[in-house]
Amino acid sequence: MAKSITRKFLVKKLPDLSGKTKDICQRYYLYNRNSIVIRIQCINDDFELERKANENELVREGETIKITKDEFEVLKQYSKHNIQRDGFKIQENPRIVLRVYHGEYEGLIRAEVNFDSENEADSFKPLEWFDREITGSPLSQDGYLLQLSREEFQKLLA
Repeated sequence: MAKSITRKFLVKKLPDLSGKTKDICQRYYLYNRNSIVIRIQCINDDFELERKANENELVREGETIKITKDEFEVLKQYSKHNIQRDGFKIQENPRIVLRVYHGEYEGLIRAEVNFDSENEADSFKPLEWFDREITGSPLSQDGYLLQLSREEFQKLLA
């Protein structure tokens, strides 16, 4: 299982996205309980089934397998919730990805910073275009977003 060590921040000002490739992501949730998420996703033309489990608010373990478009289409019928967002890789070291949400979560723009170790994560200084840190908050993971009412989402975003 692959580990992911990530800090997440709201964005106060978009960085320059010229020359950045946009990844279009559609996520459909099949299971979301007890800090475990099972979801399918389409990123551009790639289809995946993922299982994620939280170790703590900073560290997650995950497994991903490739699936076909037909498998994706069948499985998404079993989902009650989905999230639509775009992703932009901003830099590689540390890896920073910008997430821009659409639909029900329009207005959420999140920067995700991935690290090789918890020590590296602890010593990271946020960039000037970052707003407040949301690691561990309901805005930090898509699976948490699904559990929020519209009013709760708006209040946390403000």
